[in-house]
Amino acid sequence: MAISNELSSEIAAAILAEKKNPQELNQLKDVILRVHTALQKMSEDARARRFKTRSRSATNSGEHHSS
Repeated sequence: MAISNELSSEIAAAILAEKKNPQELNQLKDVILRVHTALQKMSEDARARRFKTRSRSATNSGEHHSS
């Protein structure tokens, strides 16, 4: 499971545990989705950087990886 999913789940659980009324929970749903989206993008960006770094290292060392 990606860290974005784990953190989003933890944040959502903490927010929902506060026993808010349905209107407040509906508003907080947007916050939870924004946090999840931001964390997911950060995870994707980090994965892309790691892949680029690995590819560059393999090219520089003469290794070839097939996907």
